[in-house]
Amino acid sequence: MEIVLIVVGIILLGVIIWLVSLDGSYHVKRSMKIKTPVTTAYDLVSDYKTWKSWSPWLCMEPDAKVDITQDGKGVGAVNSWVGDLVGSGEIEHLELKENESINQEIRFLKPFKSKSKVYWTFAETENGCEVTWGMEGAMPFLFKFMAKKMEPWIGMDYERGLKMIKDLLEKGSIASKVSIDGISSLDGFKFVAIKETCPMYEVGPSMKETFAKIHELCGSENIENKTAFSIYHKFDFTDPECTYSSGVPINKEINISDTFYKDSYPKIKAIKVTFKGDYEHLGNGWSAAFSYMRYKKLKMNKKIDPIEIYLNDPKKETNPEDWLTAIYIPIK
Repeated sequence: MEIVLIVVGIILLGVIIWLVSLDGSYHVKRSMKIKTPVTTAYDLVSDYKTWKSWSPWLCMEPDAKVDITQDGKGVGAVNSWVGDLVGSGEIEHLELKENESINQEIRFLKPFKSKSKVYWTFAETENGCEVTWGMEGAMPFLFKFMAKKMEPWIGMDYERGLKMIKDLLEKGSIASKVSIDGISSLDGFKFVAIKETCPMYEVGPSMKETFAKIHELCGSENIENKTAFSIYHKFDFTDPECTYSSGVPINKEINISDTFYKDSYPKIKAIKVTFKGDYEHLGNGWSAAFSYMRYKKLKMNKKIDPIEIYLNDPKKETNPEDWLTAIYIPIK
């Protein structure tokens, strides 16, 4: 017993020494150009009453409890939230320079206690303005090892939020609605696809080119496809590269060139999320799926790659608000 305690003590001492050696600080910053006056962008962000309409977190749990003080405006105004997926916390206006900047403090309570500095800057551009959203802070001692992952994780959320702000200000609405279906199943199917690897920031344009080739193949081989899909073989926001396959299901033999490949996707048990809206905001659906999986303490089946299935054809359904996508994350 004494030997076991000594070994455990040595391991704990090693962990503590390792944590002491780590830099637990982080700084996240994302910017986006928006075709709107600085005054309009500033007014939107500085008013907490608008946050629920574009929040990258509340969009996946619109029923979360939100409380706002001081009518949502001015120094001292606080926006607090409590939910299953979004956890709990609050953010407070500390300093506001009209049409220039906002300084805030965000205080998380769950999943763990921490506080960070959040800031916004607004700058005029030739066609509108540039909005910058940033966060600076340090992880609690026992979570210092997570500091390096904060940049891509929070950065991804900030990018989703800025995209929604951009659409709200430029178009007047956000084509993004998330429905969490929970644990579901997906039957297996045979398919033809193209496999590509590209930088994360080029996934959208890359898929457009890939599907153009897929549509040509469907025409030449008379493939009647009611749906299409993308399988994510390697998709990690902490990694600069993404590897995916995009294609269509098939139920007959076809001739293909070396550009394509044929395979089958297995029957799976999965977390399912239905996303309705522009593919530009699909990240909202994926974020909801992973958050739900963590909330339910479910384990991902890493032997099978996640998949998104496009349930209608954007060439026929031209309104992005009506585009339907089913997201499946395989679980054990």
